[in-house]
Amino acid sequence: MKLEVFKAYVAEDVSKTLKIEHDKTSKKRPAWIKVRGLANNTTFINVLINGKRQHYKVYLSPRIPLFLPVNYTKDEMRKFYDKFSEIYDNFVVKKNIPAAKFLLKKLKLAKDAKILDLGAGTGFASIPFAKAGYKNITLLDYSAGMLAKAKRRKELKGCKFVQQDVRKLNLKEKYDLIISIFSFAGNTYLDENEMPRLWRKVTKYLKPKAKIALLGYDYEPPIALFAKLKGGLYDIGDKNLTKWFIGEKK
Repeated sequence: MKLEVFKAYVAEDVSKTLKIEHDKTSKKRPAWIKVRGLANNTTFINVLINGKRQHYKVYLSPRIPLFLPVNYTKDEMRKFYDKFSEIYDNFVVKKNIPAAKFLLKKLKLAKDAKILDLGAGTGFASIPFAKAGYKNITLLDYSAGMLAKAKRRKELKGCKFVQQDVRKLNLKEKYDLIISIFSFAGNTYLDENEMPRLWRKVTKYLKPKAKIALLGYDYEPPIALFAKLKGGLYDIGDKNLTKWFIGEKK
């Protein structure tokens, strides 16, 4: 058996040396806490809220000093992303646009194709499609903060924007292509047991023989619903490989 201690913490009061910001919309506990001044790669913090100890964790990356409750709710996740939208671009611009360009090159679509970007964030994944001449693009995200930034992008002028929880899709249109970049990963607010129902919802909004294009995903599209056309591994940088998939609705 090999055992390694990665990081140990000592009991000390650091509250006076840190810059702390937190969500104030809930009386029970903050949906998120932003802490500056912690040691690099801090992944957990203990806080006292009204005298009660609570545990918060890094959600996406230790480089992002935003913490969620360990047992966070879906609504707390939404509020987290609203706050994250303020700094989101700094962390994804170098990978989301190249990833979208990669998928675009693998696809053959008519210019009048209707495209849905699921988990669109601030809109980076849709920019290459808009620049390539696709006029009918809808961006969907759970976070109003993320979509507010996407709406301000001049490249996305004329696009449609929908604020919805992807788990509760309720759309009026069907699409020729659904794309999703890094939204179906295991560290998103999606749970594995929710995925069978979600995949069925996704297919409901695809036209016959329409396509789905994913990059940076952990939940495999079911072969009962999608015929795999292409797929493989994509390097998002520093030899960090992630999966990509292009399939057709059966």
